Amino acid sequence: MRKIVLALVAVALVGVGAAGAILLKKENRHYVRPAITDAEQHNAKMNDCIKASLERHPGAVIEVEMEQDDGRMLFDIDIQGKDGNTWEIECDAVSGEIVEDGLDR
Repeated sequence: MRKIVLALVAVALVGVGAAGAILLKKENRHYVRPAITDAEQHNAKMNDCIKASLERHPGAVIEVEMEQDDGRMLFDIDIQGKDGNTWEIECDAVSGEIVEDGLDR
């Protein structure tokens, strides 16, 4: 199980790290994501959030996205749970605290 979780985290790191390395402007959105200035710290916090999310809802990480909500940077983590549900967890990108946890509808 641990090897599977580590493999999922590595895949997520590659995807989010590559996207976060560049200043991304979302079309039809009201914000611009900041450039990541400390990739090591960013990735460590993202890993903490993924780990906490998987502890709540064991399964497979299917998407990780960094977003801004009311000035707060969040990791939006989607998990396909072993329970058959798809879970959406929001985790504060600075504190690592899970701020929202619910079924993805």
